[in-house]
Amino acid sequence: MLRMSSWKYRFFLWRYLPAAAWMGVRIQFLDDLVCTTRLTYSWFNRNPFGSIYFAAQSAAAEMATGLPAFLIIRQMKAPVNMLITDLDMSFVKQACGTVYFRCEDLDDLRQAVRRAIHTDDPISCRLTVHAVDAETGEPLSEGIVVWRFRRRRK
Repeated sequence: MLRMSSWKYRFFLWRYLPAAAWMGVRIQFLDDLVCTTRLTYSWFNRNPFGSIYFAAQSAAAEMATGLPAFLIIRQMKAPVNMLITDLDMSFVKQACGTVYFRCEDLDDLRQAVRRAIHTDDPISCRLTVHAVDAETGEPLSEGIVVWRFRRRRK
């Protein structure tokens, strides 16, 4: 996996995803198999009910799948565009502290990008993200994120 230093990551966030940077979405862990993002309850991402706003949780789930896709495309130097086409979140419990969003489907992601390089057809990749409370490990939400990859036209 392509490595990023902390200042490069912050620059990347503010350049490409300023809303996620503002809400406090951070990378907890990233390797070739797993990506985990972290979101901590704060004034910037709260809702009136004392928990993390659903849109901030959706952004953290999206980043757990989108950042690895972005890095895989850059690492392969692939002329591929990516677009999120569907996001389905199910919320089980209020998120009040620190939450980890974990995606373990990065092999599927890598294969989808490889297929997209060799075809003009759009390739969809469905990824699952599980959100758990950092302290208790209790499940808080689950998301299904669908990315579409398509080779750039010349």
